[in-house]
Amino acid sequence: MKFILSILILFSSFAWAQNDPAFNAQYQVTFEADWSASTHPDNFPSDPHFSGLIGATHHSETHLWQMGEIATPGIVLMAETGSKSILNNEINTLINNNLAQSLLSGGGIGDSPGTVSLNFELSQAYPLVSLVSMIAPSPDWFVGVDSLNMRQNNQWREQFSIELKAYDAGSDSGTNYTSADASTNPPDPITEIISSPFNDNQILGRFVFELLTTDGNFPLEGKHSGLYFNPENSGDGINLTISKQGDRHFATATWYTYRNGAQMWLVGSADFEVGDDSITMDIIRTDGASFGDDFNADDVERIVWGNATISIPSCDHLNMSFTSTENPVESGSLAYQRLANIEGLGCV
Repeated sequence: MKFILSILILFSSFAWAQNDPAFNAQYQVTFEADWSASTHPDNFPSDPHFSGLIGATHHSETHLWQMGEIATPGIVLMAETGSKSILNNEINTLINNNLAQSLLSGGGIGDSPGTVSLNFELSQAYPLVSLVSMIAPSPDWFVGVDSLNMRQNNQWREQFSIELKAYDAGSDSGTNYTSADASTNPPDPITEIISSPFNDNQILGRFVFELLTTDGNFPLEGKHSGLYFNPENSGDGINLTISKQGDRHFATATWYTYRNGAQMWLVGSADFEVGDDSITMDIIRTDGASFGDDFNADDVERIVWGNATISIPSCDHLNMSFTSTENPVESGSLAYQRLANIEGLGCV
């Protein structure tokens, strides 16, 4: 094994943003429906209800629905009948194409006003939520959120609410709750309904999101390569490199630290599988040999120092636990912040 000598100069006079160190989050969303004869008296139906909640967690490269765009067949069927079947298939296709992480599916509100709750999980890789429910009865009306970002200022949002307005899926031209079917051909884009029966009060309720728990680390990727320092002990740091050679994925770490008043540089490397969120490697230190022209690789003594496990809880943080098997035997854990990344491999 060949090791490249790296020089790391660490500074302590930087201000660092405090990112939530959890990759995953669990939320509860509660649909609080206010829609009633008192809030919306204009032609109010006799059996007001909302269909079962359906949606997905996804990233910014896709949408389930969007204002001003033509609704997908799944959104149309949901808005016209409350059925989830086609939208289920559309979401599963997004998941299979790595555009979405998970399907959200929950109960409806059988008699409005009322409430219903749904628990779900999401990750920093898929931090957006889209969620919908049919306003029933109606021609093709629904409430929902599109690509709601659950992170704000590098933190998981703790508790907040989103007011819900009525949207027209653009597939039926009916103008009141119980209008006969009147297909719109060609279909219109999705629009917010600001006319009757919602012109006097456009708010039908709200989604209330509450953060339950957070956990987990990032799967190891090249974008996590870089220089990390210990903010509690500037001068102690790690140079982490995540590499790929053919089908092989591996990480190399150089730990710059001190013992008994002297510099001690420790090096380790190990392979990992795609999707792993931590890596354990044997750690060695070296001794012997001379500098410059007098260097002879045969003089290098490789001394097994112990092992270390590295994980990446967020883009700007690295956690390491270690055990030294060399005298003195010791173990512990340290938390590091990113000092610099690899140009062109930004992590957000």
